[in-house]
Order: sequence, then C-alpha cells, then structure tokens
Amino acid sequence: MISNCGRDENRNFSGGKAGDQTGQEWHIRTWYNSPWDCVLRHPDKKVRELIAELSEEAANNNKIGYDQSQRLTFWQQLTKSKYRPKNIKTACETDCSGGVCAVVKAVGFLLNNETLKTKISETGWTGVMKNMFRSAGFQILTASKYRNSDKYLLRGDILLNEKSHTAINITNGVNSGEPNSATNKVTPNNTTVNNTDTSSTKIQSALYFEKGNGGGVRYNVITDLYLRYGANVNKYAPIMVMKPGDVCIWYGYYNIDPDTGRKWLYVSCKGKVGYASEKYLKKI
Repeated sequence: MISNCGRDENRNFSGGKAGDQTGQEWHIRTWYNSPWDCVLRHPDKKVRELIAELSEEAANNNKIGYDQSQRLTFWQQLTKSKYRPKNIKTACETDCSGGVCAVVKAVGFLLNNETLKTKISETGWTGVMKNMFRSAGFQILTASKYRNSDKYLLRGDILLNEKSHTAINITNGVNSGEPNSATNKVTPNNTTVNNTDTSSTKIQSALYFEKGNGGGVRYNVITDLYLRYGANVNKYAPIMVMKPGDVCIWYGYYNIDPDTGRKWLYVSCKGKVGYASEKYLKKI
C-alpha cells in the first residue's frame, strides 16, 4: 500500500478547490508501477516509520488536497499544526513532490534531525529529489526488485519517478525481511482520538495479506460501524462512523483481533483508511 497524492477533484493538476473534495486527491491505495526510477530509503527505521505515519495522516485528512499552483500551502499549514498533518484544520493544497518533501522535512522537526530540517526543501520537485535526499542521508536503491515490485519495500520508503511522480510506501513487502506491520494509535477505554496529541502510545501489529483478493473488493456496511485505527474494539479509537449502505473497498490486507480471533479488514471508505470488522460487512 502507498500514500499517493495525484490530481485534483477535476483530474487536473491545478485549478481545483482547496482541500480534498473527493477523498482521492491524497489517499492510500495499492502499489503500482509508475514506472519508478528508484527508491529513496532512510537508514533509520524510526525516521522511516514517522515518514509513513505522517503520510497516512495526510491521506486521511481531507483538508489537504492537490493543486500544483498552491503546492506550498500544505507546508504553511503544517508549520502551524506542530508538523502533524492530522492537526491541519484549514483547507490547503500540495502536489506529489511538495507533499513528500514537506512530510520528510516535518519528520526532521519532530525528531530534531538537523540534516532533514536543513537539507530537505519544501519547494523540492521530482527532478531534484534524488540528489537532495541523497544529501540528507537517504540510500538510492535502483535494483529492479525495488523499482518493479512492492515485495522488497520497507514502510517509509519513497518511490520516485524523476520526471513525473513520487509517493510513500506504507507497508513492508513480503520479501523485505520485516513483518508486514502497521502503526496504530491506542486510546484507552475506547475514547475518541485527541487530534492534538502527538505523544500517544503506539504498538506494532501483524498485517496479513490474503492472496487473490488484492484487486479492490467492494463491501456494503450493514449497520452503524466504526472505522478504527486497529483491529480491536476495546483498544483502538474510531476514525469515523460508517453508515448502512456505505461502500468500503478492501485491497486484501487484514488483521486478527487478538481477543476474539475475528478478522478485521483494512479498508478505505469516503477517503478514510482503517480497520472494520468483517462481521458487519457484506461483499458486493
């Protein structure tokens, strides 16, 4: 899965309304071959994890949309929001490279990493990203196994086509040597998420993939149902309430509730991405 910022609500590169009008301007989707010229990988797992986490926050916040002509407004709002995309309340815009560069620069501020803060520019674009990220300590991976498949990618890797596009990988590949995991926010007693809290406890949990169901299976919601940050009703806070008749799209990833053994599907719904109990979903 990747966090991908592509085009505006009119499928254009500029001219749209500020913010994500469709839930698809910046969203989480399955990996695809752009084709990619290389993968940019930071050697520090902590840096990679936070890159992935912030990119997920941006994809899940519909105040952040796509528009090349207003691409720096995302960074402006990010600096006002303690460098957390989830905290942005004012509609703003970016593009693929502006979004990736802003996320990585924000990681520098959150981790007090001077190299990322000073070497990564929010004005960067795809044609300069390889050299810029190399100067900030990123490895440049050009082997075909990294460019042509998601199997060897790590969570927090950056995919780059130098002429046209960039995106952030958010799941570990099956041959990456790392468990396919996702970071989930834990909120005690099933309370709602405090969107201004940047220090909440987080855990790592296994994320599985069911072969043969990775093409975007559609489900109807059959009752009022929380879309949650993780696969457990008592441990993970809700992202939103889904209503009967709402459509979810499942790309094959799921998790197992450690208390009940029930399968929870990792789905997208109305531009948000999270976990929903399979028990309350009906395949279309």
